[in-house]
Amino acid sequence: MNNEELGMFGFAEGLVKSAGLKLLESRHSDIKVREKTSQMDLVTDHDLLIESFLAEAIIEKYPGHDILTEESRAWSRAASDGYTWVIDPIDGTVNYYRFGKDYAISLALYRDAYPVWGLVYDVANGVMYGASHAEGAKINGRSLSTLPERKERLSKAVVAMSLRTMAEMAGLGMDVLDMLSRVQAHRYLGCASLELCKVANGEYDLFISSNVYEWDVAAARIFLEERGGVILSRAKDKNNSRCGKLFIAAFRSPLIWKEALTYFPKCIRNKYCF
Repeated sequence: MNNEELGMFGFAEGLVKSAGLKLLESRHSDIKVREKTSQMDLVTDHDLLIESFLAEAIIEKYPGHDILTEESRAWSRAASDGYTWVIDPIDGTVNYYRFGKDYAISLALYRDAYPVWGLVYDVANGVMYGASHAEGAKINGRSLSTLPERKERLSKAVVAMSLRTMAEMAGLGMDVLDMLSRVQAHRYLGCASLELCKVANGEYDLFISSNVYEWDVAAARIFLEERGGVILSRAKDKNNSRCGKLFIAAFRSPLIWKEALTYFPKCIRNKYCF
C-alpha cells in the first residue's frame, strides 16, 4: 500500500467499527424484512441503513471513487482515480435477523480490479479480519503469519457447502452425498466472508459455493490469500457482470481440492482444475 491507501485503510477501519456499533445498538429494535429472490435471500432495513452509512461517508471523503454494493449495486460511477470500494453491509442477513451472530460487515478496496486491502468485521464477536495485498493479514491489529500448505486428503477435511449449492450440483448430475460421506465433517455457517476467514485460519479445509457475489468475497479473499490459502472463482453469467453470481472454491490443501473435484460434474471440473 502507498501512503494514500494506508490512509484509506485507517479511515475504513474506523468507519466499519462505527457501522458495527450501529448494528449492535439497533438490532433489538423492530427490523423490517422482505424477500429479494427467495425466502432464503432476505434484506432488512438495517442492511440498507448500513449500506447508506458506509457509502455516503466514502463518497464524501473520496468523491472520485467507484462504489459497488450489494443492495444498490452502485452509488458512484466516476471512478476517476481507478479505485473501487466493494461493500457488503450485512453478510449473513438471516443470521443477523434471527440469531444476532455469525454475520459480518465486509469492505474492500480494489485499484483497477486489483486488490489493495480488505476488512471483514465479525460484529457480534468484535473480531476484525484485515489484510492488504502482499503485506500480510491481521486480526484486531495483530499480525499473522502465513500458514503452511496443508497436505491432508479429503477424508481429513472439514467441508463447508450450502444446501442450495448441493441442490445445484445434484441437478448437474453430481452425487453430492457420496462426496460428503467421505469427509471428516460438514459445516455451513451462512456467511461467506466469515467462512473464507475460517478457511484462511485452518478451521475449514474447503468452502464451495455457487451462490455468492463479488461483495460477499471481495474482502475475505484478500485475507485468505495473505494467509496462504487459495480461492478459485468463475463468473456464472456469460456476460461476466460484476453483479452476477460466482462459483467459488476456497482451500488450503490442493490435494483436498483435487480429490473433491473428481466428484463434481464435468462442466465444473473443466473450469476449476488447479
